[in-house]
Order: sequence, then structure tokens, then C-alpha cells
Amino acid sequence: MSARSSHPLLSEPEEAALIKDIAESLNEATDISEAMSAILPRLSHVLGLKTAWAFRFDPNRATFVEVGASGLPPALAANNAEALKSSWCECQDRLVTGHLDTAVNIVRCSRLRDAQGDKEGLKFHASIPMKMNGRALGILNVAAGGARVFTRPALDLLRAIGFHVAVTLDRAALLADMRRRNQQLESLASIARELTGITERTPLFVKAVQLLAERLGYEAVAILKGDGIVSMVAMEGRREQEYSYQDHEAALLPENQRHILSDACSGMSVPIPRFPFVIRVEARTMGAFGPIDEDILTAFAWYLTALLEHLALYQHALDAARWAERRQLAADLHDSVSQHLFSAQLLARSLRQHQPTKQVEVAERLEAVLRESQQEMRRLIQALRPEGTPLALELRHRLMRLKPVLGEQLSWDIEDVTDELPGEVNNAVLRIVDEALQNALKHALGAPVHVLLRQSRRALVLQISDRGPGFIPKSTRRGYGLSTMRERAQALGLGFRLTSQPGHGTRISVTVPKEVRHP
Repeated sequence: MSARSSHPLLSEPEEAALIKDIAESLNEATDISEAMSAILPRLSHVLGLKTAWAFRFDPNRATFVEVGASGLPPALAANNAEALKSSWCECQDRLVTGHLDTAVNIVRCSRLRDAQGDKEGLKFHASIPMKMNGRALGILNVAAGGARVFTRPALDLLRAIGFHVAVTLDRAALLADMRRRNQQLESLASIARELTGITERTPLFVKAVQLLAERLGYEAVAILKGDGIVSMVAMEGRREQEYSYQDHEAALLPENQRHILSDACSGMSVPIPRFPFVIRVEARTMGAFGPIDEDILTAFAWYLTALLEHLALYQHALDAARWAERRQLAADLHDSVSQHLFSAQLLARSLRQHQPTKQVEVAERLEAVLRESQQEMRRLIQALRPEGTPLALELRHRLMRLKPVLGEQLSWDIEDVTDELPGEVNNAVLRIVDEALQNALKHALGAPVHVLLRQSRRALVLQISDRGPGFIPKSTRRGYGLSTMRERAQALGLGFRLTSQPGHGTRISVTVPKEVRHP
């Protein structure tokens, strides 16, 4: 190196002013690209350098996870800087293997060598390691047409600038983690809304793993019970903006820890409290999961616990309602049909004992008892098969079956309907009531639920309302139940309206116009 090259580029006051200017500009940068844009004009003014790029390194994952650049020649800038994002290069190898430490290395750039197109005469770059507290945070590269531009004073200046860029990288990593946490919390809220309407465990688990993979970006998600997989989904490919430097074969998890992916390099398991299930996520990169993932998955596990407990309560309520209905049916059979048949049995026995003159009288009494039994059986069967039953009567019958279980939570105001509805309309209205009650009892558990039936000369109006949490219909994805109710009503010319507001409950209204009641 010549004596001239050892002379300082700037006086000490000028260099201090430049470093201060760069530090202040970097303080406003929130990612690598902004950092590169902040330092390049200053470097161009002093060193004549116009191209810089940097890689952010995640030591936990042994992976380069972000690229930022400014002033790239067309050969490197093409296809969203694909040449910087594919494979790896010598400067990355030097950082990972520990050969790019505090010194600045001048490298004949393999990316510039292999890139296709206009390189604007660039061949070399100086690689500056960016470290804090011994941790490798990334690499800063500044490119030039030859190595002679990187004199000792220039390299000393770049080394000082590299420290300030490292601080920016550290802050950018923290901001990236905060953004990721916020995005995942928003996604978690949307997942919770979609899972709320599911009433069976298996569909719940299937949907849960699918949404975790799609919304939170996990490569593979499963719900395990013991060593068995209850439900799982594995996505193809790796996460975007991830330039792995690891030896993949050496990084594989032990075989007994690879539950989902045969080539998994990292994984995390979070138990679902109070239930014998575990949420498992896996990835093909090392150290892919950290504290943020543990927090998010733990919160989701507790939400699944709440859903599973709610499903158990809901199933218990259904079972109790069925049991109450069976007991009522058994009591009706015992009190009516059973007594009639017993009387018929006595009359048949008496028929054999009486004289022929009395047999006709006894036979007539036997026929009357059997006719009454038959009528009673028809009444009970009609209760089980509501087709043809007046709407008001069947509504009361269904609500009375739920009353012993729900108590004061359920109330109704049902007016007798004088018009007999067509069979398909009657059935459609009853099925809408069933679905609406089911939704109210699921989403407004413990809140009052009221059923109203009113008749006028113009229309028959049915309303099912609750005082539950409510929701915003336009911003909430409609579930299968709501769509079915609306389609069922519209197919028969019935009016259907859903009204809901957060904190003000939900109301479903069905209107049967006069022309539908009297076709």
C-alpha cells in the first residue's frame, strides 16, 4: 500500500461530522433497505461508492433472513434482487465460519461474477461484519469496480460505519419481531372467530391446524394425542425471505422428535390445558420457533381449551334435553297407551269367561279401548314427527323440551296461528328455529334467549333473539348455519333478516308473507 493511500480521507472533525450525520440518518431507519439508502449518499460523496447491500443474520436459526440494498446495477436488481436472495456467497461463508470477524475483507464478488446483465463495471466489494456483544447480526457489502478504492483509511471508515449499521440492524430485528407479534395476534383473533361456530371436536381440530398453517405461516401443524396424530397439515416449500446457510442433513431433529415432517430441523410443542392433546409445529429450518411462537401457541391452546369445554357443555345440554324428552315419552306411554292396553288385556280375558250374550257387549268395549289406544299412539307419533303439526304447537313443544335444561335463560311469547302453513314452509321455519336456537346457545351461552311468534293479516313474523356478545355481520365471515337459514328462507319466498351489534346481542327474523301462507 502506498504512502498516499495511508493518508486520512478526512480530517478528524470532518470524519466525526460524517459519522454523526450517518448515525442520525440510521437512527430513523427501520429496516435494512432504509439503512442502505441512508448511508450511500454519504459514502458516494467521500469514497465514490454507489452500491451497497446487507444481509441480516439470525444466529438462532443459522439463517440469513433479510436482504436490503440500494443503488444496485441492473444485473443484481433484476427480478426483485433475486441474485442476492438465491443460494449463498463467500462473504456469508466467512461470517458463519468465523473468518469475517472485526477485519474488513475485500472479496471478488461471486454474485457479481455470476449475475447476468449490466453490472456497471462492479467486480469487488468490501465486506464489513456487523456484530453487537459478540453476536453476528449481518454483513454490510459496498461494491466497487476495483479493489484499489478500498484503501486503509477507507476501510477504517467503513468499519466505523458498520458499527452504526449493526445498531440499526438490531433495532430493525426488534421492530420485525413486534410487527410479527402484532400480525399473529390479529390472525389469532380471526382464527378464533372462524372456530367459534364448530360444534364437534374432529372438525374443530381439522380447521384449527389448517388456519394455523395458513394464517400464521407455519410449515407444519398438528394436534397430537400421545404419540398419535389427531389432525395435521403440512405446507409445501419454505418461508419467504429465508436464505438458509445450514447443513440440512446435520441439522435434522432426532427421528423420534419429527412427528410431522420427515426433514424437520426444529419443532415446538404446547399442551392444550385440561385435555390430553398437544399442539405441535415443525419447520425445515433450525431455530424457527422462539418466545413469540410460544406465546401465540400458548394463547391459542387456552382458547382451544375454552372451545372444548364449551363443546362438552353443549353436548351435555343436548343429551339432557334428549333424556328429558325420552322420560316424558316413557311417562306418556305408561300413563296412556300402557293403561289402555292393560284394560284391553282384562277385557279380552273377560271375553273368554262371559256367556255368549255378554260377549258382544265386552267386544264392543274392547274395540273402544283399542281405538283409544290407537289414537293415543298417533298423538305420540305425531309429537315425534311434527309434519302437519300447527306451527305454534310444535314451537311450544320444542321449547318445552329445552326448558328443564335452560331454565330462565329461555323464554317465549307464541301466538296461536290460525292459518295452516304449507308443509314445506312449516318445516323450513322449524328448521330455521332449530339452527337459530343452536347458534344462540353456542355463542351466547348463559345469556337470555327469547322466541316470538306473531300473526297479522299481512304476514307471520318469527323472531329468535339473544342478549349475547353480538358481532358485526359485514365484517364477520358467515358460517354454514347462517347461510343455510338464509337460503332455506329465500327458496320459499320467506323474508330473512339478521341483526347484530357487538354488546347488543343478535336477532334473527323470519317473515312469512300472506301469499306464502295462502298459496
